[in-house]
Amino acid sequence: MESSTVLVQGASPVYQVNSKVLENKGVDVTSDVLDTLTSETQSIVVKFKSGNPNALQALFGISNANVGYRNNYFSIFMRNSGEIGVEIRDAQKGINYLFTRPASLWGIHKGEAVENTVVFVADAVSKTYTMYVNGTRVFSEQVEHFLPISKIEGQNKVSLGSVVREGKDDFVMRGEINRLSIYNQALTEDDINNMSLSTPYKLIFQSGDATQANYFRIPTLYTLENGRVLSSIDARYGGTHDSKSKINIATAFSDDSGDTWSTPIFAMKFNDYAEQIVDWPRNTNLKNSQIGGSASFIDSAIVQDKSTGKVVLLADVMPAGIGNNNANKSDSGFKEIDGNYYVKLKKNNESNYNYSIRENNVIYDDVKNKPTAYSVNEKYELLENGQPLSVEQYSVAFEQGRLSEYHNGNQVPMNIFYKDSLFKVAPTNYIGVTTSEDQGESWGAFKLLPPMLGTNHNATYLSPGQGLYLSHKNRMIFATYTGGELTYLISDDGATSWHKASAPIPFKNATAEAQMVELREGVIRTFFRTTTGKVAYMTSYDAGDTWSSVEYIDVVEQTGYGTQVSVIKYSQKIDGKDAIILSTPNSKSGRKGGELVVGLINPEDDSIDWHYHYKVDLPTYGYAYSAITELPNHRIGLLFEKYDSWSRNELHVTNVNQFIELGIEDILK
Repeated sequence: MESSTVLVQGASPVYQVNSKVLENKGVDVTSDVLDTLTSETQSIVVKFKSGNPNALQALFGISNANVGYRNNYFSIFMRNSGEIGVEIRDAQKGINYLFTRPASLWGIHKGEAVENTVVFVADAVSKTYTMYVNGTRVFSEQVEHFLPISKIEGQNKVSLGSVVREGKDDFVMRGEINRLSIYNQALTEDDINNMSLSTPYKLIFQSGDATQANYFRIPTLYTLENGRVLSSIDARYGGTHDSKSKINIATAFSDDSGDTWSTPIFAMKFNDYAEQIVDWPRNTNLKNSQIGGSASFIDSAIVQDKSTGKVVLLADVMPAGIGNNNANKSDSGFKEIDGNYYVKLKKNNESNYNYSIRENNVIYDDVKNKPTAYSVNEKYELLENGQPLSVEQYSVAFEQGRLSEYHNGNQVPMNIFYKDSLFKVAPTNYIGVTTSEDQGESWGAFKLLPPMLGTNHNATYLSPGQGLYLSHKNRMIFATYTGGELTYLISDDGATSWHKASAPIPFKNATAEAQMVELREGVIRTFFRTTTGKVAYMTSYDAGDTWSSVEYIDVVEQTGYGTQVSVIKYSQKIDGKDAIILSTPNSKSGRKGGELVVGLINPEDDSIDWHYHYKVDLPTYGYAYSAITELPNHRIGLLFEKYDSWSRNELHVTNVNQFIELGIEDILK
């Protein structure tokens, strides 16, 4: 712990205290603090640990402790879900402010309590209340009637680890205050960025980075043959909502086992809507607003062709305004002509799909069976007589209580996936594939996979995470799902051509996101999400051509709607056996309680004994989609959504995709 009394450059606290252990009883610091609050602006910095917190507990409180004034107080508080918040209340003035942000804190890491740094700034000039946690701004609220915390009527008690109300400690804390500092000034973002932090995680992708996205979901990790660790993610511009929205696929890489990461780039992106950092509303019905007209990509997965070194990335592709809920389930978006599949198109303001993209990317009039003057390039952008066409780009903003989507004056290439295109694809979902010849430093244009289930069925949905490259043959496999089956997409020629293997599952409407490991040569086990509250698995003994019936593991529980799981086979023996590591939430009450579960493989029958459970954080802290990989140094890299992505209360939270690395010894404790 630092011993200096000056926390930030050029600013000195009017009060500071170190090393207070709280055990359900507040520490009275009234005589030291109350007379120092001489400004209408304050900044309060709290460094604390709470590895076993109460359900609701105050870190710091200022109050009128007299009888009859129980609602005159200021409090910085936390909940045992990882939520952080402040209350500013003064019944006489009619002020009752409550500002919170879920999924903000860490509880434990490697079994030990984590030190969080919370900075609260009450700025009388801008009339804002702003909170930072571990260097990230988690909320900033401007109010019409600003109440300085130094002006709460009759304040006469200041407490660490509680709020004194009517003479009694309320919201008592269990944990440690390592430091509390109070300033009679507003600390700046530079002040906060320069603070010494000891967080257990890194942010590979973060709000305001090169993607210009404010939100991210659906992380992946994959360790390439040369030791580079590659990550992809949904860069989401319309809050944390799924498609329909504006979503690009971003990637970054690390060449030092996850210590540092490259600047993100895009593997797949559309330009019909601008990349904008928009703070999506969280506390009104506007939180349900979705960008209605943008094309998008969603749910990426990565594998490397180890015979060539080429990296293959797949993602779902959604035309303008289309998501899972409104995609046409009886349309592949293709038509069959003379035994070949072609992307079908309709001309703007026409109702029938009388056109198709034929050889050399020429658009044909199928009624006349003749080429038109139009074609597409490798990005599905439209050309007329070889000349590029353009459309005006859109931007979005919240104006007068609604989401506005408007032309912004920028011209971008016209694309058949855009709503203003002259020719348009069918309103269904597709799967796109892109490749990188330089280990993720750049990506080629995406290509659509042909219809795997016939022309009258939409594409399957990709299982995000890793694909699988088999050890004994040049075969790559991606797991996808549709109603009542897992559909394995298989390529034996380096992603040039594809075929499928189907495996029925006993759930018609499940989001059966699946991940695979090769237990031994040619033997693949798939673990996947279900609607039963359990994680299911199936096995192939012929390199993915046929699959066993569905079984379940009984060592973890999930909710009835389930969550994606991530799994790898570890390269080193554990307790003398081959081992796999499964990443999953372990809770029936939400996406939380993340665990890494180690299973030891019994070679005689390919059964798995689940021997070790590593708790990523507290069982009440959020844990949703995750990605796991073995780093070149044999440590474990984990990138995960540190929030409950299903909860409507936890929509639109920033910087919650966090990367940690663990030694195998940490996991086996």
